[in-house]
Amino acid sequence: MKRCLASLAAVAVCGATISAASAAPVRECLDAAQARAAVAEHKLANPVMAQRSAVKRVPGAELLRSRLCRWNEDFIYEISLLPRDGKVTEIYVRAIDGQIANKPGE
Repeated sequence: MKRCLASLAAVAVCGATISAASAAPVRECLDAAQARAAVAEHKLANPVMAQRSAVKRVPGAELLRSRLCRWNEDFIYEISLLPRDGKVTEIYVRAIDGQIANKPGE
């Protein structure tokens, strides 16, 4: 009987873990060629415009990296900036309209 209850508890915990993991947004970042194809195919905002929007949010910051990622069905530019204080800042820009967004999944 104790083994049966222990097994049921393990299944309940594992089931909760699996359902929580499936609820998390799926993130897939694209390489340069895939990003160019996605911009053309889905008529996404130009990456340079997204970078400029991000830099305006953090004046004086240096652009470190910009990449296009797909979060579930949404395309998001993830832009890393280095402000004068030396702490790397992540800015997220919706690729469909070029607007600043919250980090997907939050």
